Amino acid sequence: MPAPRGGEVDPATELELARRWADEADRHGQLAELLAQRPALLPTWSPMARAVAVYLGFAAVSVVLMLVMVLASGIGVVDGFTLYAWMCAGLPAVSLIGGWLVLGRWGRPAVGAATPPRYPVLGFLLCFLAVPLAYCGYLLLVRTLR
Repeated sequence: MPAPRGGEVDPATELELARRWADEADRHGQLAELLAQRPALLPTWSPMARAVAVYLGFAAVSVVLMLVMVLASGIGVVDGFTLYAWMCAGLPAVSLIGGWLVLGRWGRPAVGAATPPRYPVLGFLLCFLAVPLAYCGYLLLVRTLR
């Protein structure tokens, strides 16, 4: 609030100042609405790029866990059936579900769309292909280095 002034007050000047403040408030309100329509997770990215990044991130974590399991299998802690079951079904499913949940929670704008685009087919392909392909790559790498 501006400090009260003594003396004469020009109504036209006061009206102009009030109009400027109202315009400034409208501008800030529109900016707030625009920002509220963006999701919290990667707000400047497109929905598909956001989904690819999330699913690939979860698939990368699954690949690391798969490599740990392969090393554990090499020393006899994990048997082959457990390794292949987790590698072909368990880790990819956990990756897909984790990506689905993250996109549903942090991929949704504060206002606007009720359900964010999650691209489940893309997530399925990325998650269920990344771990087995990484294992095949690991096998090729180990066999070529021997």
